[in-house]
Amino acid sequence: MKKLFRFICKIFCSGNVGPDPSKPKRLLTYKQIATMLHEYDRTRFELLVNGLGFEDTRINTFDFYELKNYMEYMEIEAKKRNISLKGISFIKGVYNEENAPKDIAKGYENLLYIPTTMVNGKEVEIDVLKSSKGSVVTLKEILENYNYDWRYDNKENYKNKSSITEDKDIHKSVAMRGDGLSGEEESSAGNFGGIRPPYH
Repeated sequence: MKKLFRFICKIFCSGNVGPDPSKPKRLLTYKQIATMLHEYDRTRFELLVNGLGFEDTRINTFDFYELKNYMEYMEIEAKKRNISLKGISFIKGVYNEENAPKDIAKGYENLLYIPTTMVNGKEVEIDVLKSSKGSVVTLKEILENYNYDWRYDNKENYKNKSSITEDKDIHKSVAMRGDGLSGEEESSAGNFGGIRPPYH
């Protein structure tokens, strides 16, 4: 009956009915959730609070329909460019005085998200909107233009730089990021969800 309804609706209803969703394969049990949360508390909570002097963000909340729209838009744009998407990466960042949506969020961790695809047998983050048919533009390539060395595309790259020490001139390079480019160059990454803490 459900299939018949969907068939009829595809003919007569306005708008896209969308796929008939199946139950996701990777739903967690509450035992798994509680174990992971406890392990976070046991191994990280105190270290982070002592290191930062405050409890950092624990929860990132994104608008359900905005995130769904983002994923559908990226899927459509990827198909136009003949790119087969593999996944979506959630990447940790920290708000500062330049990019915090509210003053209270400055210094708190947040998540950015961006699509991935397979390049030379490895899953990498890509900028769908800057890619074209036959030419995938990776997040790493774009970040190089902003003096940021993205080292998470593969194990070899990460190992080579895992002993990075804080460079005294690193903050000077922030001012030079995007030299010769528009400072407001748009990306394929999303963000601006709600974060907790802070609670204000």
